[in-house]
Amino acid sequence: MSRNPIRWGFCCASKIANDFSIALDNVGYAFHQKVAVAARDLKRAHDFSLEHKFEKFYGSYKELAEDEEVEIVYVSSLTPQHFEHCKLFLENGKHVLCEKPLTMELQHTVELISLAKERKLFFMEGFRSRFYPVYPHVKRHIDDGEIGEVRQIHAHFHKKTTAERLTLPELGGGAWYNIGVYCLNLVDYIFDSYPIQISSVSDRLSNGVDKDFVISLKYAGGKMALLSTSSTSSRPNSAFICGSIGYIELKAPFHCPTEYEIFKNGDSKPRKHTFELSTFRSEDYNYLNSDGFKYQIEHVRHCLRDLKTIESPVMTFEAIGRIARVTEELMTQMKSG
Repeated sequence: MSRNPIRWGFCCASKIANDFSIALDNVGYAFHQKVAVAARDLKRAHDFSLEHKFEKFYGSYKELAEDEEVEIVYVSSLTPQHFEHCKLFLENGKHVLCEKPLTMELQHTVELISLAKERKLFFMEGFRSRFYPVYPHVKRHIDDGEIGEVRQIHAHFHKKTTAERLTLPELGGGAWYNIGVYCLNLVDYIFDSYPIQISSVSDRLSNGVDKDFVISLKYAGGKMALLSTSSTSSRPNSAFICGSIGYIELKAPFHCPTEYEIFKNGDSKPRKHTFELSTFRSEDYNYLNSDGFKYQIEHVRHCLRDLKTIESPVMTFEAIGRIARVTEELMTQMKSG
């Protein structure tokens, strides 16, 4: 039985699109309809459409943009292409959910938000982290004062790799753009403000792409954050939120977590909270905990069908802009360092 399903188009038949598509299936066909997928390689689009049961496939993104049956487009192309693709779909009247990072230039992010507002279209950067149950539950502990005043956040995302996607500028390479932004996303989610001081040190490959970053952020009221990201070293990718009377640890992987611990001064040990993901087609996912895409997917449906809004109340335009501004400042510091 149809329940006014969201009519999806996919821009790019990528590995992450595979995972997003499987999560769509887990949510249910009654709520989400796979209309069309587009890729520059027609055969790739055809094969993806067969595997994931899309109704149509295209060998160009323009054809997808002009498909009147498509309501919203999920953009998962390479980061340097995001601006061009998002603009194309918005100009053709489509809502857009775009994978993080939204763009590689602050001005492009500003332009896309402005265009979405002008056309009255839903537009969101796809930081799936914010929609995993761990994030709102942790935020609730903080808002209820369970660990006192939050003074510091420590978040680290390291992944030793030589993958081309992280090493070549034309592919949107760099530890920061690919994994480090998750650290900033967590801090922005908790502090919900722009830092008053941004400091960083970094190391780059010979082509200028960053491979190691250590960042310190200072916020109003003396709040601070220490972030690090690396494509040359490994560590547990956990995060700590440190309060005046306790702390919360988001267990690795903190960017797509299923558990956290909260410790209050006077406790004998931390209290663990776990949110298990389903095992639905788990062997078919490319990335860790991709079943959690379903939370973001349902949030998009809630925004479009229930709230009837163009702006997510969780991943707001202001938050998208803040993350882009901090990133631009970090890139400036890296290039001048």
